[in-house]
Amino acid sequence: MSENTTVFEIGANTRSVDALSVELAHEPVPADQSLAGDPTTAAESLGEIFGAEFGLWEVSAGTMSDVEAEELFIVLSGTATVTIHPVNGFEEQTVNLVPGSICHLREGMNTTWVLEAPLRKMYLAK
Repeated sequence: MSENTTVFEIGANTRSVDALSVELAHEPVPADQSLAGDPTTAAESLGEIFGAEFGLWEVSAGTMSDVEAEELFIVLSGTATVTIHPVNGFEEQTVNLVPGSICHLREGMNTTWVLEAPLRKMYLAK
């Protein structure tokens, strides 16, 4: 969890963060995952709850592939088209993400993310 108190406020019984204002440090997507453009990603773990990690994740414009962890997330900003590929027992599916979308990706899903602009999400992952 970030030690920056302007990022994560801890009160007597409440923790709060302005998820759209947190600055995230981007790194290039590994070459074997970068499919078009020069996508970068950034993440900030904010802690644990119910035995799972929660935090913020952001990806820049571009196209990238990924193998997913078990994750539930809500899109805070940006849009993306995510294709789930028919491997590891999963059926092919396309998911269009917009602000407010809630999505559950299963561990082992092979995905392709296409982004015209940056996307930020709050995730809960095991």
